[in-house]
Amino acid sequence: MTVSKTRRRVAILPNLSIRQLGDAGRIPTADAATLTEALGGNSGNVAYVDGLVASLAASHMITWSTPPEIVRAHADILVVACANQLGDHVDLSGWAARLAAFGLPVLLVGLGAQAPGIGATLALKDGTRAALDVVAAAAGAAPAMLVRGAYTAEILARNGYASTVIGCPSLFLSPTRDLGGRIAARVVAGLGTRPAIAAGHHHHADMAPEHRLIVAADRHDGCYIVQHPETMIALARSDLADTQSVDFALLAQRLLPDLDGAQVVEWGRRRAFVFTDSQTWMSFLRRYDYAIGPRFHGVALAIQAERPGVVLHVDSRTREMAETMAIPSRSFDDDPVSDLREVVATAWTADAGAAFDTRRAALAKTFRTALQAHDIAVSARLSALCG
Repeated sequence: MTVSKTRRRVAILPNLSIRQLGDAGRIPTADAATLTEALGGNSGNVAYVDGLVASLAASHMITWSTPPEIVRAHADILVVACANQLGDHVDLSGWAARLAAFGLPVLLVGLGAQAPGIGATLALKDGTRAALDVVAAAAGAAPAMLVRGAYTAEILARNGYASTVIGCPSLFLSPTRDLGGRIAARVVAGLGTRPAIAAGHHHHADMAPEHRLIVAADRHDGCYIVQHPETMIALARSDLADTQSVDFALLAQRLLPDLDGAQVVEWGRRRAFVFTDSQTWMSFLRRYDYAIGPRFHGVALAIQAERPGVVLHVDSRTREMAETMAIPSRSFDDDPVSDLREVVATAWTADAGAAFDTRRAALAKTFRTALQAHDIAVSARLSALCG
């Protein structure tokens, strides 16, 4: 007689509260500050949280403030949806205390390092080390830190922590196994001209690359999808109260210097968009022909929606994720003066599409193996993507 293995009950710590805001019916009327906070500071966060949920057979959400006794009553393991939490910009001492209080095994998914460039040395703060120690202590033989790429794995190894590279869970949002092949075939059939710009922000030292993206959106009836910071989200929301601040005036001056304040707001109403869930975002992207820009998830979600895209990487985060997942990329500083459409079409060759599909299947297998090592039931979607 075969005895089935008991699967652990999974509680996800998403590090954002957009679902609670939606459950309260407040997303449509929320101001930019409230929406930005609920998105964890960046709308791209919904992509990896949704990808994580889609990869598990069953899970439920908790928050950092959920009482430990309630967490332990309904979960056997915590899965933390991570982002770029490794670097001198973050101290995870709060995580350390709270994870210890929960008293359950912990799996970090999608953890990444943030640095000016790949290869830079990072010093982890004491609080961050304390949090990683809590995670490592409860892991046993199973991998406890699933990371974005080789650079993050190297940073952790230098500090004495083992990790496994899986990329970002947003890679597994689409159930289509041959995404890369389909995208390459679409390019061969003839790529249209409408761009979806994965918008940067107005704080670049050199705004020329961002201005070229804006020109492309205007010239070819494209869209400008924002993720961060709050003032960029205000541009997309176009609510009067959010566009009267000194910070918004600075955005207008640097992002759209040829327009006056009223014209900037009107431009935002026509071109700028922000999304609070990945499925709506992906559906919208299918109206456009390709994606390009410095926001990784703005491009990655286009690819999940079967549209070609190129990441214009600005630091170690975006470059590492693109390289790990075989998504075409180039430096933001090399943002071309020439036709952006041609840049994307040239990047998505048949070989590039095949390489993407091969890498995606390999990362799906690694992710599945890591989850199963923790006795976590994986979704049928993730298993199917393993090939």
